[in-house]
Amino acid sequence: MIWIMIFGGILASFIYALACAENSDFLYRRSRCDSCRHTLNWPELIPLVSFLALKGKCLHCHSKIDRGTFLCELLLVFFYILPVFYDLSLKDFTLYYLVITLLIPISLNDIKTYKIPDHMNLLFLFTGLYLTELSYLNIWEDIVIILILHLFYYLFSESIGYGDIKLFTVITLITPVNFFIYTILMTYIIGGLFIIILHLYKNKIPSKIPLVPFITNALILSFLLYEEMNQIYFGGFL
Repeated sequence: MIWIMIFGGILASFIYALACAENSDFLYRRSRCDSCRHTLNWPELIPLVSFLALKGKCLHCHSKIDRGTFLCELLLVFFYILPVFYDLSLKDFTLYYLVITLLIPISLNDIKTYKIPDHMNLLFLFTGLYLTELSYLNIWEDIVIILILHLFYYLFSESIGYGDIKLFTVITLITPVNFFIYTILMTYIIGGLFIIILHLYKNKIPSKIPLVPFITNALILSFLLYEEMNQIYFGGFL
């Protein structure tokens, strides 16, 4: 288990930096402080431990380190070891680990910038198709879903970004159709509950709300409750 945690933490740092990267030079240089540009040594790059030891500040210029990195490492470590204690209903561990590895960093970046980088969507698409060996690709059903998604965007473009539509398109190509439907339903249920809670505690709701965190939570819940959802919707319960 300890090796899973270490691997998850290291991968979290890299993927989060990739999600936040604005150009490709990130791939060809060593890690450095965003403020003073000092190249970081290995003791400053230990997942979770370095952030806590440095109290969230750069060792050299004492500027604050992006807390998104620490949060991403913490979340990925947790969700990497989750299947050890909790059996997934949809027992596709490859797809599960792909989803959390890419979408948790994308979610944190979406919260910060309200953007989903195209290079992350493309990475998600091609990696997903490769790892699932096209086993969930249903051409005609996927085409219909993609057309519906784009029609939804055309009608309600003020309430959803096109980056979200592209992400939903990737998800429908690399997951079973019913799994995608559960994800859509759970996304808007979770999002709706969030808006209600926000409205109760704040007089004014923000004009922009990042959708990727809700999509990610919906995907994780769909992995955990896939059999139960199948039973409810296709087992005669409803």
